[in-house]
Amino acid sequence: MPRIRRLCLVVPIITPQRTVWVWWFVAACLVAMSGWAAEPDAAAEPNFSQQQVAFYRQEVEPILQRHCYKCHGVVDDPKSHFRLTDRASILAGGDYGPAVLLDNPEESPLLTAVRYEELEMPPSGRLSDGEVEILARWVREGLPFPAERLMASERGHERHAPVVREEDRSYWAYQPVQRPDVPEVANTAWVRNPIDAFILARLEANGLRPAPMADGATLVRRVYYDLIGLPPTPEQIDAFLSDQSPGAYERLIDRLLASPQYGEKWGRHWLDVVRYGETNGYERDNPKPNVWRYRDYVIAAFNADKPYDRFVLEQIAGDELPDADADSWIATGFHRLGLWDDEPVDADQAYYDSLDDVVRTTAEAFLGMTIGCARCHDHKIDPIPQRDYYRLLAFFNNTFKDIRQLQFEKTAFTLNTQRVIASPEAQAAHRAQEQAHRQQLDQLSKEIAQWDERVFAALSPPEKEDAADAKVRRLLLAKYRPQVLSPDEVAQYDALVARLDALKNTRIPPLPEALVIRENGPTASPTHVLRRGSVHAPGEEVAPGFPEVLGFDDPPIPAPPPGAASCGRRLVLGRWLVDPRNPLTARVMVNRIWQHHFGRGIVRTPNDFGKAGRRPTHPKLLDWLASEFVARGWSIKSMHRLILTSSAYRMTSLASQDARAKDPTNDLFSHFNLRRLTAEEIRDTVLATTGRLNLKMGGPSVFTEIPAAVLAGASRPEAAWGKSPPQEQARRSIYIHVKRSLAEPVLRTFDSADSEASCAVRFTTTVPTQALTMLNGEFFNHRAGQFAERLRREAGPDPAAQIERAFRLALCRKPTSDERHRALALLEAWQTEDGLTAAEALRHFCLLIYNLNEFVYVD
Repeated sequence: MPRIRRLCLVVPIITPQRTVWVWWFVAACLVAMSGWAAEPDAAAEPNFSQQQVAFYRQEVEPILQRHCYKCHGVVDDPKSHFRLTDRASILAGGDYGPAVLLDNPEESPLLTAVRYEELEMPPSGRLSDGEVEILARWVREGLPFPAERLMASERGHERHAPVVREEDRSYWAYQPVQRPDVPEVANTAWVRNPIDAFILARLEANGLRPAPMADGATLVRRVYYDLIGLPPTPEQIDAFLSDQSPGAYERLIDRLLASPQYGEKWGRHWLDVVRYGETNGYERDNPKPNVWRYRDYVIAAFNADKPYDRFVLEQIAGDELPDADADSWIATGFHRLGLWDDEPVDADQAYYDSLDDVVRTTAEAFLGMTIGCARCHDHKIDPIPQRDYYRLLAFFNNTFKDIRQLQFEKTAFTLNTQRVIASPEAQAAHRAQEQAHRQQLDQLSKEIAQWDERVFAALSPPEKEDAADAKVRRLLLAKYRPQVLSPDEVAQYDALVARLDALKNTRIPPLPEALVIRENGPTASPTHVLRRGSVHAPGEEVAPGFPEVLGFDDPPIPAPPPGAASCGRRLVLGRWLVDPRNPLTARVMVNRIWQHHFGRGIVRTPNDFGKAGRRPTHPKLLDWLASEFVARGWSIKSMHRLILTSSAYRMTSLASQDARAKDPTNDLFSHFNLRRLTAEEIRDTVLATTGRLNLKMGGPSVFTEIPAAVLAGASRPEAAWGKSPPQEQARRSIYIHVKRSLAEPVLRTFDSADSEASCAVRFTTTVPTQALTMLNGEFFNHRAGQFAERLRREAGPDPAAQIERAFRLALCRKPTSDERHRALALLEAWQTEDGLTAAEALRHFCLLIYNLNEFVYVD
């Protein structure tokens, strides 16, 4: 069928619209009425002549025996799972799909390989031209074989996924979580909670001491940024430092965890992991309507300390939960966050690309497994057979079917995945409001029609005939109305018309909708292993299942209840993900929490706990945290309190000479890791220093000012970006529109997350464009002016007071006497030597503050 398929896909693109459906009809007729496009039937047994069979035995098979059978003959594990020993195996193919295309023999992969056009086979050296021509004739004649070798033999010619070896299951990540004993240490005074014992035990074993405790000012700045992503105000710092009562630090942590800004900070971490974007990507990069509700759901979930097991369930199968509600439906927007091609060349392949996006993200985000690497072949490093990839995909193989029918209906995909999320009561009230609105329209229209009938009755017969035309009727009624009706009646008439016009212009706000998952009914389509990942080369059928290496039995899939809108498979998957016996889910999440407090995870590759990733530096601590996480009801805020109250978290970032020598990469956590602020923290901190940071939460995303030079690179610059009022532009960065083809320049400069795939760890680059942006960029210069205005307003005209206020707002500390002296001298020099006004000099000073390393790093 390849010719027909290409015809159907290409002709409509290059043919005028009127002709499109003609070609579709012609193509359909050719498929239905002729065998020209039929797929090869590997099960058919053609009758080859004696001459053809003799040609195979005398000419073809000797070539295969000399050059091919060593790897692709009757062996237990043929290369690429491909055999050349019988006709059926050749037509079925191996990892790279069918080796011979009977309907297009010259393009057969077998021939392109022996011709060294693509794959080069045999790898030992190219066949002679004569040998190549013998194989080409064999293919052109339809692969003649002796009758007994038309079909696969019983010697295992069917491909089966390799069995996971027992030693594979012994790998640390696949072992059940075991709660280890808390180790004993010599320096018991340093241990505030079990975390410290695990850290200190490793340090003592390596002859190291932990770094000293950070001072109060350093610690309070660190905690504010780690929990809410904003700097503390001078007043908040003073309040903490002056509170010497027991538990002051713990109360600070509780206040920050209770702050609405906590969910914005930690919600952004999660959005990185789930590849959050608000557009589809590709050339048109159209918006995903109402996707911002998923972002708001995540923020609210973190603020409410929603148990992580429930958080996972709602995103995987929120629509299938017995107690599904608006929040759980919104959570299923997780499935729709990825890239989506709205004009695929191959709709079938695009369907599996969308499924692949969900499979990869699910495996990496919740399990720390790179299962996506097994889409086309067995995983090259981890014990994940290709079959396991498709068994996991089967859980989702009922959620993107509409892509196949939407190649020319660009908006249907989006519209079909929206759902009203108002409560039943709100929906009833909305229907009543709409009904009342229609009734008012009908009533006013009837009253106006009664007045018009009076005027119409006064017309002459010829005029009544002319009034059959609606336009003429309106003109005649307007002409005779003042003659037929009294002035008071005309006034009443005009008032009715005005009321009707106003009512027509009144729009009842639509009910809120969200981008959600929508399945195609209670029966899922069969799932097949796809050879080389190609939808056009299906292999064995598989049922939903979990990665074999984890040792779980295949799950029973309960029959959907009558009237169900989905097949129920995702709920089975979700419940397995949060099963306490699952060795990965809790480990992966506590590692992420640790990562964002200490600058790196206990496993440095948070999305890859496999053999290609990094092993945990503290495996027993990781398991203790994972078991504690589950024991605490999957409470993320509880884990924050546990980690932040440890001595390990309170250390200074200054490493001893001994630690630098023995532990240069700080694998042992001998000191705190200095970290640069994230892109969002840098921008939000700049806004905070101006006093104009808008803390409004939720709602549709906002658009910042983007230079025209940046917009000029878009395919449609005038429509590439929106415009928001200045006050809205001053909102926190998590609310900025995330467009895949046009990243917000300030955020992208400082390494914001790539939204095309799950982003477990952001890059932290140091490049010239960052310094140039902070010195010359419009955003930083404009906000520096606002910062200077604030200093004059709050500190008065005294330069020394302005300098001190600037340090305290931006750096969370007072300037030293030397810094104060140098800053005063600089302000004076700008005015006396460079001719700047006092206001201009202060703006330059504020810009200088933004460019200090201390401003963008957390100690």
